Amino acid sequence: MTLPEPAPSPTRNKTLAQRLVRWALIAIVLVVVLFAVLVVNNNYSFHRTSRAEFSSRMDRAMESATQWIVAHPAIQGNPSVMYMIGDMAQVSGDPRLRQYVDSYLASQWVRVEGQPVTWYYARLAEPTLPVPLLLAQETPRGEIGWDAYAAAPDRLQNGAPIRADLFSTDKYIWGLRNHQLLALDIYRRFNGPSPELDAVMNKVAEGVARDAYWDFRVSDSYEQRSAFLLDAGRPDLVRSRWIERVLENQQSDGAWNYCWFGWCRGIFEFRLNGGDQGHSTVQAAWALYQLKYRYPEWIKEHYD
Repeated sequence: MTLPEPAPSPTRNKTLAQRLVRWALIAIVLVVVLFAVLVVNNNYSFHRTSRAEFSSRMDRAMESATQWIVAHPAIQGNPSVMYMIGDMAQVSGDPRLRQYVDSYLASQWVRVEGQPVTWYYARLAEPTLPVPLLLAQETPRGEIGWDAYAAAPDRLQNGAPIRADLFSTDKYIWGLRNHQLLALDIYRRFNGPSPELDAVMNKVAEGVARDAYWDFRVSDSYEQRSAFLLDAGRPDLVRSRWIERVLENQQSDGAWNYCWFGWCRGIFEFRLNGGDQGHSTVQAAWALYQLKYRYPEWIKEHYD
């Protein structure tokens, strides 16, 4: 006959439980240490770069990015991206970018019949264009609504609720806060500054900078934060290490990947196909263009 197996002893069970707890604690410690290392690397540079070296590297990155942008007209379908390229053309005087904007204004992207909101697509790239009245049922929602309101607040029939959302200092976090800051930038550019607007922008910009401190993934949001902080007039919030990491992550063809090793903008967003390179590339290039042409003092302050 077969004898029954002896039951596990309490001592053995206790030993196994202790091992599992120890392994779990070791795993937690390793994760915490890895996170700390990544955050430190994200914010502090241990390699001293000269001003000449940084400027040369930045110029090369801008040139290769510009060549990539003008060779990809498909990215003209994003009006916010065209706003950035329009600003790049304005601050630099680069005829290639000006021609790119002109081709956009004459393209199907802003000449579609039966779409009353198309004026906004064009006006972001060319601020002097006239704006028709946009009725309540024609007003876009979400982030597009913010940008449309910012470009012409007096031409939206139901602009009050959009303004309330846009001027909130604590309603949005993470990625939405980035887009809120961009819309506020656009609003100030089209309508001028005010004490209320400046206070809101500063509060939102500081939140964006906090996100940038902790988010070490050089994904689409990474370049976006530095570009939007600069456009908001807050170069003081932009760390030199962030710009260095942007330069380090440029691809050989001049573009930037949408994701960082497959980890994308969202905390739980993962992709294998790389995402929208046009969006990330324009944002990275815009940050560099602003530093070179709008904030040269930032370069002098951070590099000898």
